Amino acid sequence: MITLNDCKAFCTVDPATVARVARHERLPEILAIACAQSRVSKARRLKARQPILAAPAAALSRRLAA
Repeated sequence: MITLNDCKAFCTVDPATVARVARHERLPEILAIACAQSRVSKARRLKARQPILAAPAAALSRRLAA
């Protein structure tokens, strides 16, 4: 079974952010850890996709400008 301490150890989000999420969403700490970690992971994935999405758009705009 995964404990609260295990979740804290795996979480890359700082404890202050977890506390803010818990307070704002009115969640227990373990759920706030999961929610905060999920948000950070999603933001990283979206940031990683931006260059992939920007390259075809830049190529298209170059073609239209020519």
